[in-house]
Amino acid sequence: MQRISIRIVIILSSLALVGLILTQLFWVINALQLSEQQYDHRVDMAIDDVMQELVYNNDTTVNTSGNLNYNQHFKQKTTLFEVLDTVLIAKLLTKYIDYHSLDNNFEFAIVRTSNDDIIYASTGEFEQYQRKKIYKACLSCIWKEEYFHLAITFPSQRQQAFVEMSLWLTLSSMFILVVIILFTYIITTIIKQKKLSEMKNDFINNMTHEFKTPISTISLASEVLLNADPESSMERIKKYSRIIYDENTRMRSQVDKILQVASLDMGDIELEKSDFDFHSLIKDTVQTLCFEKCEERTTVNYHLDAEKYVLTGDRMHITNIVVNLVENAIKYSEINPVINISTSNDNGDIVFSVEDNGIGMSQEVVKHIFDKFYRVPTGNIHNVKGFGLGLYYVKSMVEAHGGHIDVKSELKKG
Repeated sequence: MQRISIRIVIILSSLALVGLILTQLFWVINALQLSEQQYDHRVDMAIDDVMQELVYNNDTTVNTSGNLNYNQHFKQKTTLFEVLDTVLIAKLLTKYIDYHSLDNNFEFAIVRTSNDDIIYASTGEFEQYQRKKIYKACLSCIWKEEYFHLAITFPSQRQQAFVEMSLWLTLSSMFILVVIILFTYIITTIIKQKKLSEMKNDFINNMTHEFKTPISTISLASEVLLNADPESSMERIKKYSRIIYDENTRMRSQVDKILQVASLDMGDIELEKSDFDFHSLIKDTVQTLCFEKCEERTTVNYHLDAEKYVLTGDRMHITNIVVNLVENAIKYSEINPVINISTSNDNGDIVFSVEDNGIGMSQEVVKHIFDKFYRVPTGNIHNVKGFGLGLYYVKSMVEAHGGHIDVKSELKKG
């Protein structure tokens, strides 16, 4: 039920975010369209002002200076140039375009309406601007011999619109980006917390099982001792006393491991560093561990090739690191475990590696093996116990000593 609820929350939140982004885009597009409409209106007013002044100054628009700017690009002459002064038109356009706060980067032309033939162009580049928006004004009111119109275009009109709205577009984009980042962070956190909750529940179940078994064993052994005759059952008393001692040691070891991880999380670990022979520590630790947990078919190969093997560190925690790594190699091997333990030197450091022929791990599992409470899926191996704290502790302790830990694994290859 909880998984379904989280999934519904994620889906609804995603839909809400998409809706918010689409709404924002809708308003941005509407704002651009409104800006374009306002721009068109200002252009129309500027053209109206130009046409009114041309009508008013109709007599003065006749070119008497003889300084006509003939169409150099279309090589046409017409009586229109005897009536209209294109220089004056350019000045009036500049005047009223500035007055209405429009882009002064404009081009204009005089065009024959019947066939869109360009009679005059302010520059030879006007033709290439014809694909852009063209504003037109009829010139028949000034010169009635033939129908002509004034065509005006603003090459950078669209860029100008974006420049005018750049602040709002930038803020809108920033807010959308921030919302997306926060949304992603929240969803990721929810998923991580969900996984952490599942791992904690798994940890509690494992811990309950780990403690329940020795407690039951101690309880049974205690009952036997209570009912035993001290005089006739000394061997039996020793046997069950040993069971109680071993189970108590096992419980204490598990409690110590949990307390160590808790101390790591709180940053209360203080390393008691000293110099010691790392090779001797490895052999002693593995020998003790194998005495308790190795089967007869387990093979341990040593390749202790480090020439400088005196290590400076906390002996207890280094021992725990070796125990955890070798113990995992034993636990996750199905049959005839072969464990290769090696050391070497690299730039003055000691490289310690443990290799096995166990069940191996997928790359997806490798990504999480150092996570707290994470337990590797064991497939057909059902006797693997633990809290999912071992490798988390190992990684934390290695880094506390200034080291680095890495893992390489393939399924069915160890």
